[in-house]
Amino acid sequence: MIQRTLPPLSTLRAFEAAARLMSFKAAAEELHVTQSAISHQVASLERNLGATLFLRLPGRVELSETGAVYFPVIQDALDKIALTTDLIRQNNGPASLTVQVYVTVAVRWLIPRLQAFKEASPEIAVNLDASLLDWEFNPDRADIGFIYTRTPNRPNLSYTLLRRERLVGVCSPPIARAIKAAEDLRHFSFLAVSGTTEDAATWVASVGATGVSQKSAPLFDSNLLAIEAAISGQGVVVVPHFLVEADIAAGTLVAPLASDVMQPGGWYLVHQERRGNEKAMRKFLQWIQELA
Repeated sequence: MIQRTLPPLSTLRAFEAAARLMSFKAAAEELHVTQSAISHQVASLERNLGATLFLRLPGRVELSETGAVYFPVIQDALDKIALTTDLIRQNNGPASLTVQVYVTVAVRWLIPRLQAFKEASPEIAVNLDASLLDWEFNPDRADIGFIYTRTPNRPNLSYTLLRRERLVGVCSPPIARAIKAAEDLRHFSFLAVSGTTEDAATWVASVGATGVSQKSAPLFDSNLLAIEAAISGQGVVVVPHFLVEADIAAGTLVAPLASDVMQPGGWYLVHQERRGNEKAMRKFLQWIQELA
């Protein structure tokens, strides 16, 4: 039997991505790590091999002679591992999917609807990765992402537009009664949500309001918390309409100016291109597209 003395898999993945994309920066974006981490992983592999794999040139990298020989071998090996893994996932045992979804979307939209999917496809277990921080899809943590983006073009990922959404400004009924025109907005706090301040600015501009600022407003790390604060009468919040549709229907939130504006980006389902034919993946994608 051949004794295998292999380098760590993480160093091989970093090398393969950097060689395929011919960029440490692009490899870092694809693998969801820092550029420094890619550089360290490649350097570790070079020490392990006792050979230089890349020529570090001003503003770019090139494969060395050794790197050019090593690259197709490593790429082929990783491709075979990935393809075989996908086949096993498709054909063995109970199916399981992890869906990366923002916590607000999970609580206010997806979870109330998941029972219908469980009843239609009881053989598929759906796990939710509801992060407050990860706005981009991370295929190392989830099979499918339900994300908002203005740039659905990351390499090796497949994006399906699920919906384009309207932004709406909402508040509690008592505050709504005091807002007769756009200029009245300046008298109330705008509830700022980290990472989405451009949404509020877009909506405020669309209604023609002036003198409205989020600089001194309470700052929340999710739309979920800001919506709850708005319900309790703490101010006005600008959010995608589908997140507060039920609250507006119930009367706990009101859109005082009856004005909305489209978000610049879209809400997408995203997954790795090579996994698009997996049975569980196809079922979930079809179900959620019909639902939306």
